Amino acid sequence: MLAWTDAFLADAEAGRSLQREMLAHFTPAQIVELAAANAIFMGFSKIALALGDVSDELPLMEQATPDVA
Repeated sequence: MLAWTDAFLADAEAGRSLQREMLAHFTPAQIVELAAANAIFMGFSKIALALGDVSDELPLMEQATPDVA
C-alpha cells in the first residue's frame, strides 16, 4: 500500500508487479476508493499549506503540482 501511495504521489505509473500486489489485497473498487482518498488528502494538505495552517513541528515535504497542458 505504501509503495502504491508513493507512486501515486510521485505521479508515476505503477508497474505490473505493484498492480498485481494491490489486486491481491484489494478489489478494483477499493483501489479506486484509495486513489480518491489519496487525492483528497493531497488536496487538503495543499490547502492547509497555502493558508499557512501548518504546525511548525510538522515535517513538510513539498511536491509541486504538475503542469497540465
